[in-house]
Amino acid sequence: MSRATPSWLLLLALLSTTFNSSTLAFFARSPLPANTPNNNLVSVVNSSTSKMTLSSSSNGSANAANSNGRRVYQNIPKQETKLHHLHQKYGPQSSDGTGIKIAIMDTGCDLSAAGLSGTCSDGNTPKYIDFIDCTGDGDVDMSTAKVVKFDYTKNGTTIQGLSGRNITMGEWAKDVSELKLAAVRLYELLPRSVARRVKKERREVFMVKHMALLSKTQLQLDELNQSKNNSGDEEEKDEKDVVEKKKKELKLLLEQLTSIKESYDEDSGPLMDILMFQDNNDGGVWKAVLDTHATGDLTNSIPMAPFGHARQVGELGFGSHVTFCIQVYDEGKTLSIVTDAGSHGTHVAGIAASYFAPREDGEDENEEGKKKTKKKSSDNLNGVAPGAQILALKIGDGRLGSSETGTGLIRGLIAAKKYGCDLVNLSYGEPSWQPDSGRVSEVFAKAFNDWGMTVFTSAGNDGPALSSLGSPGSLTSVVTVGAWVSPEMAVEQYSTLPPSSPDSPLKASSYYFSSRGPTPDGFMPDVCGPGGAVAPVPRASLQGKAQYHGTSMSSPNVGGVAACVLSAVRQNGVKDCGPNELKRALKNSAVISGVADPFSQGSGLVSALDCAEYIIKNHGKEGQSIAIDVSIPSRNNARGLYIRDEIELDGPMEFSVLVNPKFSHSNTRTSSELDELLSLELHLSLKSSEEWVTCPESMTLLSAKERNGQSFSVRLDTQSLKPGVHYASVHAVESSDEQRGPLFSVPITVIVPHSRFVSNNTPKFLLNDSSDESIELNDNGLDLTTTFLLEQGVPNRRFITVPIGAEWATIKLKSTEATTGGAAPRILLHAIPFVRGDMHNKECQLKRLFVVKEGVEEEYHVRVKGGSSLEVCLQLLWLANPSPALVTANIEFHSLNIRSPTLPTLMSSQPITITPSSEFARLGAGSPLRAEQLNPECKLKSILRTLRPSSVDITLGSAERDSEPPSDAELASNADEEPSQIYEMRLSYTLKVEGDKPVEVTPSFPSLFNQLYDSPVDSQIWSLQDKNAKMITYGSSMHHASSTSLKKGDYTVSLLLRHPNRSTLEQIKDIPCEVSMKMPAPLSCNLYSELDKASTPTVKDDGRKPIEKKLLSKGSHQDIYVARPTDALPSWVAPGDVLQGALVLDKDKEAVSSMKVIYIAPPKSTAKDGDDDKSKAKAKEDSLEDVVFKAKLGHLAGLRTKNVTVYNEIITTLKDERPDSVPLLTEMLTFALEGTLPDGETDSEDQVRLAEVEKVYNQSLTENGGPIDPLALAQYFGLNEPDKDELDTDDEAKELNKGMKEKRDALRKIILERASLCGVVADKDSAEVSRFDNAVKELKQWSNLESLKDEDEKIKLTITLARHARICQEKKALAMSLLLKAKKDLSSGKNLKQLDEELLTLVDAVDGMAHVKENLNEGLSYRYPVFKRSV
Repeated sequence: MSRATPSWLLLLALLSTTFNSSTLAFFARSPLPANTPNNNLVSVVNSSTSKMTLSSSSNGSANAANSNGRRVYQNIPKQETKLHHLHQKYGPQSSDGTGIKIAIMDTGCDLSAAGLSGTCSDGNTPKYIDFIDCTGDGDVDMSTAKVVKFDYTKNGTTIQGLSGRNITMGEWAKDVSELKLAAVRLYELLPRSVARRVKKERREVFMVKHMALLSKTQLQLDELNQSKNNSGDEEEKDEKDVVEKKKKELKLLLEQLTSIKESYDEDSGPLMDILMFQDNNDGGVWKAVLDTHATGDLTNSIPMAPFGHARQVGELGFGSHVTFCIQVYDEGKTLSIVTDAGSHGTHVAGIAASYFAPREDGEDENEEGKKKTKKKSSDNLNGVAPGAQILALKIGDGRLGSSETGTGLIRGLIAAKKYGCDLVNLSYGEPSWQPDSGRVSEVFAKAFNDWGMTVFTSAGNDGPALSSLGSPGSLTSVVTVGAWVSPEMAVEQYSTLPPSSPDSPLKASSYYFSSRGPTPDGFMPDVCGPGGAVAPVPRASLQGKAQYHGTSMSSPNVGGVAACVLSAVRQNGVKDCGPNELKRALKNSAVISGVADPFSQGSGLVSALDCAEYIIKNHGKEGQSIAIDVSIPSRNNARGLYIRDEIELDGPMEFSVLVNPKFSHSNTRTSSELDELLSLELHLSLKSSEEWVTCPESMTLLSAKERNGQSFSVRLDTQSLKPGVHYASVHAVESSDEQRGPLFSVPITVIVPHSRFVSNNTPKFLLNDSSDESIELNDNGLDLTTTFLLEQGVPNRRFITVPIGAEWATIKLKSTEATTGGAAPRILLHAIPFVRGDMHNKECQLKRLFVVKEGVEEEYHVRVKGGSSLEVCLQLLWLANPSPALVTANIEFHSLNIRSPTLPTLMSSQPITITPSSEFARLGAGSPLRAEQLNPECKLKSILRTLRPSSVDITLGSAERDSEPPSDAELASNADEEPSQIYEMRLSYTLKVEGDKPVEVTPSFPSLFNQLYDSPVDSQIWSLQDKNAKMITYGSSMHHASSTSLKKGDYTVSLLLRHPNRSTLEQIKDIPCEVSMKMPAPLSCNLYSELDKASTPTVKDDGRKPIEKKLLSKGSHQDIYVARPTDALPSWVAPGDVLQGALVLDKDKEAVSSMKVIYIAPPKSTAKDGDDDKSKAKAKEDSLEDVVFKAKLGHLAGLRTKNVTVYNEIITTLKDERPDSVPLLTEMLTFALEGTLPDGETDSEDQVRLAEVEKVYNQSLTENGGPIDPLALAQYFGLNEPDKDELDTDDEAKELNKGMKEKRDALRKIILERASLCGVVADKDSAEVSRFDNAVKELKQWSNLESLKDEDEKIKLTITLARHARICQEKKALAMSLLLKAKKDLSSGKNLKQLDEELLTLVDAVDGMAHVKENLNEGLSYRYPVFKRSV
């Protein structure tokens, strides 16, 4: 087959026809919800129709065929990119990627996945080079691990792990002398989807066991109910009492078991022990053993070394089927347990380079008549480059649901360089604010320009509207790949219906969702590739392969093509084809195929053979391997020209273009590098693709170091352009070698709004000759009506200049065709109201999928900005029905004239603010465009609290993972050049949650939020922990974390920031943390039209009325005063907290008529009603003796465990001074519980402390000279306690009441502590049961849960009563009910853990509850971690 024409020449021809809204095509990687981190992963459900096979391609792509002349089905599209032509010319073994290393920066890979677990196509080279977790989410800090000296011959085979299990080791531990012990929870290692499945399966197992226990208990109760007693009267009565007690106990047990079943919502997952040691028999390599089944039996375990050492792969248990390997860093300080964070990375790796060995296919006879096994080729199953090796780099952080982080990205690029990778694939992306800025972008530029690695990245899945390209696809130093689909792919992968008419065949085109250029500064994608594939996925997904589509799939396909090309050209003498040369070759050899669309396809579809031949032919030519940057100085150094708004069309249309060759040289330039600068002299012809673009005929390009580049000018003549989007480019080709293609290009995009062609005098304009499409100005001279003819693969666009003052547009869509009985067309609406500055499309766009139904009008609203061009793009979805559709859109413009015209989004930085000292905020609404409905309300829904760091720690990062290598040029100049190491800063913030009810909390760091590739720091990730170091949630620089319900207590937010400059980190160490706390119920702010009402918001009895629903006639005005809320703020709101909500001007159009409102909480009022002299009790001043006594008492606390002798001397003195002192009694009780035990004691600690508490109790009684008379207390509180009014008027009664309460509380505390210790002792010694029983009887006389205020005292009381029920009354069900109720009701005590421990003891004593015990144990290790993690 003849060689295809290079795309740049085709573009010159194709672009002579204007690319308007009906000739541009779109397709993409399918979208996920905005908060999905790996948002280019989508599984497709095919329509239930028979597969159609096409024998030839209608789009000009070459196809391999079988003996029947039909295309050979490909799991992974390869024929579209002409790989078979490359293999035919250079041989499959020489052009299948052999010798090429591809780094897959993604969610990580399954090391046992089909097609990836073996070798490359040579049958010898391992497929995986290594598997590295770059995120740190599998890191276990072994520097804090417990170190145990170990002697196998002396200690035996058993050791206690951190989980509390006894760990039994095998023969592998014979020569181990020292062990590091750690632990990790299973769910910390599993991908979220797998964790959900495992939790579901474990829940089902739990429920089966629990229902069996319920049934067994019910059966026991039924048997008792049915039993009959025929004994004598007295015996019958006694036995009946016993039976009734058993029945009551069983009924209560059934209630508790049912409660456990109904409240089962927490599966914390197994805690797995880790043992790590240095194997001196294997070169001192660090090895680890992970108890993957959490049984403690490691007898047959095989210690794992880092993957690169022995290529060992393990599998996590509990039905997860997740494979893992390990890495050890920094001399054993960090163990990394490496798992994948999702299926995406395995699928991407499979597309790029999977290899399936030929399969056996029966037997055959050779020439000698001997039988031999036939092999059936698996080429149709293989990835694009089966000969290439894969370096699996996990950059999707499992803690963040597989979102990428700067840490992962930068470590990934460093690792790729360390392992000598030629190519890097990154099928990830986020919205782009400012391309080519920020630390991560800088490292991508280093990787491409200085480290010699070609980075391929997905364009994104946010099309089909223009300017939807995100990062890293918007970066200069990558190869950005859009997603493209051929007719054959549509049929084979999606079972697309055949066209209804043979005159309208399926067309090759971009996927509808493929993100489009230009960026705000005019930059475009580079190329496109097949965007769908059936490829391997992890075994943990319980399927071998899956069909995904997206630009995530097109990028590894093109990367695989590049690997094949590189292997071919290396076999033909080109050993040093670098990133710039390869990128230029891919672009200049790409072909236009099907529906052309430069905004998604760039230069076109990659062509393997053409690319290889281009490299071989042009390698070594001057300037071929250097990057040449293009910028427009007058447009903020934009990388292209992008004229979008109508006002620009009437301005100057002549622009200076700055051209700057880029050289990667050492810091001290070598003589050869100087020669490269001096010798650069390229005589270039400048060619414009369109007549409306004028450029000079030629230029001579030099290194231009002295002038920082060379310039030429271009002139645009836009006056004659038709409505729609127009694309052109200025190519610079070598004058004597034009076939070489462009050495650089200037992309030019001009939008001529369709609304420009209609007016009151000419209200209607036809957009095509058949009159199917038109645009019409409505009678009001404001709104527009336009028709769209939608065809498969072609996005249809309208550009409308938004009237000045408009704030939102209403788009009404309906079909103009009668339903014919076929499937209703599914259409994607994508509207982008403006493209300016650093605000990416996701901040302002409207995106809706709808089904066209006859007679049904769909209505949508989008915020707009006056004077900007609103793009309304409709795309017909083709998967099930590619038939054309005709749709009419009515576009109305509205305004209440209330917003800042420069910041139209809801969450702008200019909210309506009510300050602490003001009672209201003022604004005005109007209706400049048309009559508008005003139906306002204002509600505050959350509270923002700002925290400052309480601690900071700056350290060097990992020497092995966080060292940026010098450039290749620098190393060539100085082989001893040291890498630069990255610093880490960890900040801690203290968060106190108050209030009786849980609060929904979301931490964030607004100053760095929504910045990743363009962030000023390498990375940010934060964690939220409670006071026990339980990890609650994580968050990052992108995507708000889900809110977390927190109970009253203290919490810590920990933030990790990274940067290579320590000084930079030190200067931002005070970065604030913002915590959003959802209010229990929204607070309303009244809206008034009169100032006097708003300035006195608390007045309610003057007949005032807030603004109600009304119609504002065109041109009218309405004053609006937003009054502060008058309802009480939550008690935990502190001065300076910011209450946040929204003012909605029309409740029927909330999405487009809302404005952010904030109210800064003022100081709380301290004013009181009544006479201060009467309302304040007279304060009693302490005497000198009182002050001295209190000082001595306070000094005792520091002596409890330090100097018992001195402590007892002071106690004796104080008792003599004031034997009636209750505070002294309380101190004595504390010493009895916490003080140093006397020497020589033979009893247990609990018995000794019980004896000491008994002493305190006896000394407290008045009969023994103490201050407490229990009988007097009982009489006072039972009969004589005065009421509140009496206390308010009688100071002596008030003082007496205070003293009596102090004595009562002290007595309660002493009796509670005595009973608690009696229970502990009785649990170990049955002889103490009677004593325990008596202690509890007295305890019940003085205390119950309602009488205690302290949560820890309530916990102790509950445990004591539960223990009493279990030991003294043999009522385990009663004990269980007490403990379960307390677990539900109590939340903030320091000793909550003791409730779980007591419940575990109880459950262990009940038959059939092993599954409950296991669940409780796992929950205990989760809430009170024995091995703590940090960011």
